[in-house]
Amino acid sequence: MNEGRLHSSRYLGNLPTIKTSSYVVVGQDGGQSVPLDGKTLFFFSDTLLVCSDPRVAAWHTTPAPVPAPSSPQTVFLANCAAVSAGQDLPTLVSNLRFFHDPDGLPREILKPTERERFRNLRFWPEHGIWLDGKVYFFYLGIQTIDPSSNWGFRNLGVGLAALDVENGECYRFQYRNDWIFWRTTEADFHLGVQLLRVGEFVYVFGSRRVQIENTAFLARVPAGQITDRDAYEYLEKPEPGWSKDRGSACSLGPCGADYSVSFNPYFGKYTMIYVDEYRKRLMLRTASQPWGPYTKPADLIGVPHKQNSALVYLGFEHAGFQQQGGRRIFVSYCEPDFSPILLVTLTFDRPDRLEETMGRDHQGHSLLK
Repeated sequence: MNEGRLHSSRYLGNLPTIKTSSYVVVGQDGGQSVPLDGKTLFFFSDTLLVCSDPRVAAWHTTPAPVPAPSSPQTVFLANCAAVSAGQDLPTLVSNLRFFHDPDGLPREILKPTERERFRNLRFWPEHGIWLDGKVYFFYLGIQTIDPSSNWGFRNLGVGLAALDVENGECYRFQYRNDWIFWRTTEADFHLGVQLLRVGEFVYVFGSRRVQIENTAFLARVPAGQITDRDAYEYLEKPEPGWSKDRGSACSLGPCGADYSVSFNPYFGKYTMIYVDEYRKRLMLRTASQPWGPYTKPADLIGVPHKQNSALVYLGFEHAGFQQQGGRRIFVSYCEPDFSPILLVTLTFDRPDRLEETMGRDHQGHSLLK
């Protein structure tokens, strides 16, 4: 099979707007999905709400650290999470159950301390994995340095937390008396963008950016030691070979700052899906093993976007909702300025029908059927 050949694609638009009698979700980033026992957990980062009661909104005093619509009824959250059940992704996300504060509004699951607030820190969830009744997940610590700009922030490092999906209580683990398990030493550094359980190990994917190029790397840890920072090993050779030294981690090749990896039964391979941020195109790479080697990126489609969006980002496949044995997949992505999350579905060619159908339109609209 020639991976990357599309039979068709369809733009499903924005994820359904979440409306309750107390609030409306105006827009948010993220949307990584984590399969649970019969349910799905979704992590979100920067989220803007409009609250029906200005008095309730006034209790949430955290100002948005980036330019955002301001009114007595808007509420900014740096992160939140929700659970839903079902097998149809568009329907499922219209019935999300957020973890709420007592006042009825969604709450931040990763709350900064007073000292961290003073340092203008907020936390963005990455991906996670269901282990022993809890979801262990990675997160980025983001420090605002210019609140007048959408991009006026820096990533200080990566932490690790556990979420109780019954009550939404979250515990942030410490490494040497600090929330930072892995410090950012490059222009940008992400770890935990995707987690896969294979045998006794959890494989933890990450990205590094030097200048403007993102490249993927891989770590692994025994599932029972996921909270032990010193138990992690990093892929240093594609044979594979593993090292305790993060600095020796080899490159898996090009990726987005965030991306997804899953096993696709239709291909019989692992698929890496990401969005080329500035070209605004979905890309696909495949490998026979989680550690690669991965193929060169195949250009799938240009994704629909607002004309004034300088970039799109956070492109993820939601592998728990694959259809037709992986032939049909769902991918979400985000735009700036507190826009709702967007969703497309891709159907790959049948093995006996590999005519050239890959997208060529950078706007994407003419491809979507």
